[in-house]
Amino acid sequence: MVTSRPRRAKRSTREQILDLCWGAWTELGVSGWGRTHQNWAIDPEPLIVFTAGISGWDPRLRDEALDWCIHYWRHVSQVRLRNILRLQSDDIREGWGAFAATVDARAGTHWPEATTELAYKTTGRSALRPLTEPSLVLLRLRAMFGLGARSEILRHLLFNANERTTASLLASVTNYAKRNVADACETLAQAGVLSARLVGNRYYYALANRRGLAEFVGSVPDIAPDWNALFHVVKAIHRVSELASELSHQALVVEVHEAARDTEDDIEILGIRGARRRRGEEFLDEWRRWADEVMSDLASGSWPGVEGDPNVMLFEPRGPRHETSNRRR
Repeated sequence: MVTSRPRRAKRSTREQILDLCWGAWTELGVSGWGRTHQNWAIDPEPLIVFTAGISGWDPRLRDEALDWCIHYWRHVSQVRLRNILRLQSDDIREGWGAFAATVDARAGTHWPEATTELAYKTTGRSALRPLTEPSLVLLRLRAMFGLGARSEILRHLLFNANERTTASLLASVTNYAKRNVADACETLAQAGVLSARLVGNRYYYALANRRGLAEFVGSVPDIAPDWNALFHVVKAIHRVSELASELSHQALVVEVHEAARDTEDDIEILGIRGARRRRGEEFLDEWRRWADEVMSDLASGSWPGVEGDPNVMLFEPRGPRHETSNRRR
């Protein structure tokens, strides 16, 4: 029986990050405290990599995530895991090797960069929710169109209405190689699922019949963020909060300005308002207020994209994406 988590006083950034992860994993079917992210499209690979990276924060979350991966690894793309790992900071990758090795040892998989397995006993509490639920639309697309670039292309274009984009850009947002994405786009265009328009020496692709695809796919949630961008922002917020007790006030101001610059592209991609830039020390107070609002919303399952509307629809194109978005995160 799922019980409600008791209300607590203001939660730390780490606790809020764990709330976000628990909310997402509960939608996938792990045994959680309650459902807070039913209106979100859950993207498993970024969630798996990030959870492995913070596995020391909450052993129960780690064990439940391992349990789900061991039982439902067929729904997970090893190619995406490998490509997402290449974007991660060292602190996230440190926890990954043992997590991956534990899944490999019990599921017979060959996840990338596996090292030494953990001492782990399967919990047996995971039960994949019906793929018809809105939050599992990404897994539903994979069940319909296969586990590969094709499903991720359709997912991106479905949740970014009216977008026309290149294979190169699609590769960066789907975490598949450009060659695989280009081949999938060409096949989908031949089948009439995508329209292709040649501009210069590049093809630009869009859904040929978005309404028809949406009707075929079925129920979808309102909130479908770029989870890689989301976790990059979350990590930046957490890093600043951890440094607050270690650095002088002046040094912390420098770190906040650096964090703001480092997350500019991600905030634009997510379509949320960033902290209002101010000179010098004034920006520290603004950042703290903004970070608390963002993390409170994300932890509770709301979306911080539009003031006065915490559950903004994310069916419109978010910020512009750049062809060379391969920076290490």
